[in-house]
Amino acid sequence: MTSVVDIASLILAGLLGMVVSGNNLSACAGTIIGSGMVRRRTGVTLAITGYIAGLAIEGPKLFKVTEIFLPTRTSIGAFSILLASLLVFLGGEYFKVPLSLSKALTGSILGVSAALGVLRETGYLALIFAFWFIVPLIATALGVLLIELDDKLSPRNLWLKLTVLKTGLLPVAFLSAYVLGVNTLGLIAGVPYDQTFNAPTIAVGVGCIIGAFLLGKGALQRLTEGIFSLRYPNAFYAQLVGSATVELANQLAVPLSITETVSSGIIGSGLARRMRVLNVRNISLIISSWILSPIAGFILAFFLTKIL
Repeated sequence: MTSVVDIASLILAGLLGMVVSGNNLSACAGTIIGSGMVRRRTGVTLAITGYIAGLAIEGPKLFKVTEIFLPTRTSIGAFSILLASLLVFLGGEYFKVPLSLSKALTGSILGVSAALGVLRETGYLALIFAFWFIVPLIATALGVLLIELDDKLSPRNLWLKLTVLKTGLLPVAFLSAYVLGVNTLGLIAGVPYDQTFNAPTIAVGVGCIIGAFLLGKGALQRLTEGIFSLRYPNAFYAQLVGSATVELANQLAVPLSITETVSSGIIGSGLARRMRVLNVRNISLIISSWILSPIAGFILAFFLTKIL
């Protein structure tokens, strides 16, 4: 029988779907909107389509994270994970920082696991930490490399180049939303305890539709305008790097932030252009949030589990 706590967890999962879709809109549709290619509503619709497709098709792959770190799952544990993650993520939304929900959620799962005394899968945990540390560095380096290759090898016909890039941005933006649906939204849907597959997935799916339209503006502006004004090559390569690295993580059931990878690609492409307007303060703020979100999630979930 479904308890009150289980129902509350289902509601929290829907709310997390709302905030993550809104905040991560910057990583999925930020490039095509920031470069002026499409209107905001069109970009949001494309992102929502990708979210739902990824969540429904491959989202269950990320259920593995909760299953491994919490072999003895409880209703209170699931509630603590979701509540702690929501509190951390709302802080990021308040300060208009593109926070990593997947990191906050993973930190919360680890916090509950530690509180219950079942945190033992160190090999899998090491794999996750390795991805978190190495992937931003690789994405930044790839951003630099791809822009430099673009300068050397791309067609000299400017109109042809712009046409190719614009054509490629739409499918790459959709792919970014798709991998987010798999990785982060799938991670959320796997947390609620004693629920069928359909109930959490539907709750998260409905939440992400609402959140994309209502909550995405602040983070979208910070990523597309707060670092530097995006050009088509920067937008295309950042999107490509971000979606490719997260799709690799999906196949290994590793929670990885699409915001983090796309932001790293944008930073790399900006460095390649030697853009003097690169906003170092915003970059530092974003990178700091990547480090703090899993720590905050761990601490909050640990104490919530002990208290409840």
